Amino acid sequence: MSEPPETNGERSGQAPASSGAARQVLDALSRGDVDAFARLLHPEVEIHTSKGVRRGIGEAREWASRTYDHLDRRYEVEELHVTGESVLALAQVQYVWRESGEVGDSVPVAVELDFEQGKLRRWRLHDDQAMALKVFAPAVE
Repeated sequence: MSEPPETNGERSGQAPASSGAARQVLDALSRGDVDAFARLLHPEVEIHTSKGVRRGIGEAREWASRTYDHLDRRYEVEELHVTGESVLALAQVQYVWRESGEVGDSVPVAVELDFEQGKLRRWRLHDDQAMALKVFAPAVE
């Protein structure tokens, strides 16, 4: 599988550490590895979704622990846009049947990840990729 393209607002030759951290966060969630996810969190982490805000590692762990009876949730990253310690991941959330491994549904999302000292400080889920990119893109230019 090839790596998704990155847009680096810092214009350096190497991907910033925040892009690697974003990949680790999304990978841990995709694997359902709550302990690995928790190790990547800032003590004052905030998880923003359409259902509200969860604050702190305990609430973030609880959010990440929610599962479905017969489905696994997987984040398939298509693009990463990076500026400083902020990353916008354009991805497909795939709902995969556990028994067959087949993708039952796929939904495009944008995940905004803000890092502080290498730890996830803020997660914002956006249902509209184009709108999220418009808001995030000026920070990159």
